[in-house]
Amino acid sequence: MLFSLGVTRLKYVAVHKRPFFASYSTSLWVRFLRFSLQSHKKLEGDLEKLGLTPPQFYVLATIGYAGRLPFGEIGAKMMVTVSNLTGIVDRLEDKKLVSRQRDAIDRRVVHVVLTDKGAKLYKSTIPQFERSVSEIFTTLDKPKQKELAGLLRKLNQESSTI
Repeated sequence: MLFSLGVTRLKYVAVHKRPFFASYSTSLWVRFLRFSLQSHKKLEGDLEKLGLTPPQFYVLATIGYAGRLPFGEIGAKMMVTVSNLTGIVDRLEDKKLVSRQRDAIDRRVVHVVLTDKGAKLYKSTIPQFERSVSEIFTTLDKPKQKELAGLLRKLNQESSTI
């Protein structure tokens, strides 16, 4: 069902018809969102086999790549709030994959660090993750993948100034 403009009654639309968007950019955004959700679902399934959720993997990958980081920096890199990050780190700590360390100079700052178990999981998970991501993009040849990467980089740069 769709709302008709300026009318409070619902208008029924046949199931086989797709909603029409007046703007091509809206259709493009819907396609992008659909691709994003489908690929996220695939990665979620692959990570579940490793006993990780996507946010847990992203924390492991962020720390594994950058090393010990304060909560705020991890949150900024993942684009999540520190309060959301706390629960993720709690669960990783329960699994003995990360530990919290207070900063020696500023005790208010808490760093998250991979444990030995976390470092081993990080090293073994990255190749599997890269294979999963590679499968998602197999329909595009390398030049198309590079073109898409450039377009997304441009969109990310532009959207950060909005």
